[in-house]
Amino acid sequence: MTPAWRRRLAFTRMGRWYTGLTIGIGLAATNTGNNLLFLVLGLLLASIIVSGILSEQSLRGVRVERRLPSVATAGQQALIGLQARNGKRRAPSFSLEIRERGGDVPGHGFLVLLPAGQSAEAAYRFVPQRRGLHRFEQIEVATRAPFGLFEKSRPMDAPAELVVFPRQVPPPPSTARTLARDGERPEDRIGLGLEVHSLRDHRPGEDARSIHWRSSARAGRLIGMDREQERRKRVCVVLDQRPLRGEVLERAVEHAAALVSRELDGGAEVSLALAGAFLPAGSGEAHRHAALRLLALLEEGGDGLAAPEPDGEGSVLQVRE
Repeated sequence: MTPAWRRRLAFTRMGRWYTGLTIGIGLAATNTGNNLLFLVLGLLLASIIVSGILSEQSLRGVRVERRLPSVATAGQQALIGLQARNGKRRAPSFSLEIRERGGDVPGHGFLVLLPAGQSAEAAYRFVPQRRGLHRFEQIEVATRAPFGLFEKSRPMDAPAELVVFPRQVPPPPSTARTLARDGERPEDRIGLGLEVHSLRDHRPGEDARSIHWRSSARAGRLIGMDREQERRKRVCVVLDQRPLRGEVLERAVEHAAALVSRELDGGAEVSLALAGAFLPAGSGEAHRHAALRLLALLEEGGDGLAAPEPDGEGSVLQVRE
């Protein structure tokens, strides 16, 4: 764990010239004994001391939290927020640069002024070039205030991880090994659907939409109807990554992700079978993210392919390269 007192100090270009000038005037004052040179030397040294005090004042009491996006996709821009808070009661902080240090992701933000006791947010854009896990290690807060002679920085531990989903590509043309009828299927039981399952007497207080008006007109009384429960089309996307390496594996992962997204957008329940992993059928955004996360973290090799056979009403989409 990095202690709160740790600081890093570096010369800026102006600071190197300033320090060189100070040393030169100091040598000249010592050799000549000129009082004016001693006065100038004192002013230069005082400026360095004041710079150190004010820069430390700007860094002290500042805490930073990183805000990661809920979804990040390879090749697409993601916004990472840096929330800074000044814990000092009276003194503001000036000219703060907040940047990533260590880890896999470079980035930085800048705050001109952070008032005492208040928070502010900076952000930077990150375009991941690969899928998978990206790690963050430290956040570094730096300032060159007040004179720009030195850069003083304070590192803070802020470990985090971001899973980047596979790059979005058009889905490949695929032939289902077992084809299902497009749309939904009745299950011969009462539920929510479009087809009529059975007719019965209308119950008092029941929704008027359940009335079968044609039968009611023939019978002279209100006739209710029950609808058939419908089941969504089921699709299993299968990717055997064991023989794949390098760019071939990456293309296969991207195609699998495209198939998952296409089928989910079409209203199907989608399962995902990989070598060594299986995601049961599901739908919705949470299921999409679970499938894409599984593909994002996919590595070479793996155990046996866990791909159950469809039940006769589903499709198997095999990803091939």
